[in-house]
Amino acid sequence: MTVPHWFNEKLIDTDAKAFGVYLALLKARFTHGWWDKEVRPIPPIVDDVRWMLQKSLTGKDMLEAFEAVRDFMKLLNEYEYGKLFLDKSFLDEIEIKYYEKFRRACYRYFKRDAINEEIRDYIRLFLKDVKAGVYKRILMTKIGSVHIYSIASRYLAISKDFERYCTNLQCEKDKIVKIAKALIESGIVVFGISVDIIPAPFLEDEFIEKLAPPEEFEEKKEEIIKEGLEKKYEGKSPDWRILEEIVKDVLKDLGFKVETNKKLKAKGGGDIEVDVWGIKFIGNTRFYVYASCKNWDREVDRTVIDGEYGRTLQLIQSPHLKIFIAKKLTEPARETALADGFIVIELGEKASSENAGEIYNLIYSHLKELFIGIAPPELQRFAKEAKEISERLKNLAEEIERLSG
Repeated sequence: MTVPHWFNEKLIDTDAKAFGVYLALLKARFTHGWWDKEVRPIPPIVDDVRWMLQKSLTGKDMLEAFEAVRDFMKLLNEYEYGKLFLDKSFLDEIEIKYYEKFRRACYRYFKRDAINEEIRDYIRLFLKDVKAGVYKRILMTKIGSVHIYSIASRYLAISKDFERYCTNLQCEKDKIVKIAKALIESGIVVFGISVDIIPAPFLEDEFIEKLAPPEEFEEKKEEIIKEGLEKKYEGKSPDWRILEEIVKDVLKDLGFKVETNKKLKAKGGGDIEVDVWGIKFIGNTRFYVYASCKNWDREVDRTVIDGEYGRTLQLIQSPHLKIFIAKKLTEPARETALADGFIVIELGEKASSENAGEIYNLIYSHLKELFIGIAPPELQRFAKEAKEISERLKNLAEEIERLSG
């Protein structure tokens, strides 16, 4: 069995999309019935997943995830409708092949603060017992996601199975409700109402053992994400492409539509190739980001900065934000880049598959502070002003060209 030909990796090319598709995949995998293709071509699973996503995601992440879910379920309906009644093992193959993406998304949207110290050890024991089969399992995927006997209804009416399990642990009644609520609100247990599912990432020994206090878990979460990134870039070459792909992933995770090696129109005719080009809507304004990536062993000197600045001036569509990323710049190069309006990110080392996670985190934290730290009205004002400046520069260039001609 292999991954079906219709499964497009674009369905999961961001954490939000991967999270939504993973929930839909598991729901489809563990749902015994299906839907009437003639009466209702869009399956009720889509509504269930939307309800789950609303508990974890907001804004653009929510929209992005739901659109991916809808597209995924349409493809399932189109290509696998008949097979779903007989054999769902192809869903296991998708989960196995893209597990690192799904794992990373689960950890990113896991809500650790839903679990307080009073019940932490109970939750760890419960996860161990689910993994060992002590708590009743109905079905399990090849990689380890499980469908368990329900712990509670949507309105936290505790099931008899879960109450009996907790009572055997000498757990007080009021604490049983707290445990069930924490399992659901943290995202460890998804869906509920007869189809309680625990995704495989939450049953890994490392996750269970490291289910530490919030501040410790946040550190561990970054390590897990970093490990997933290192596996993603493992064996990729050449080195310059690794840095571009990391920057692309960072901008995607910050809500941008991104392309690498994008060819853009130049004012004098012809094209200029840009390492990484990002677009994001802020209100009714398109916000453009230009990123130059120099994954070199040597320091970047001033002549390189002058060249990059000249390229940005030649673009018909001027970027609202210019980013320059390299291992290190000389002092004159750094001063020039900052004076020319570049955001400079010095990595301190050359990006490779071995340090991809660290490089991602460094760039992500730098840009997150820039994009997320600015209040939306201020960012909208910045984009509006940048657009007006861009238009004035464009008009000025056209006027100079007209006079010189």
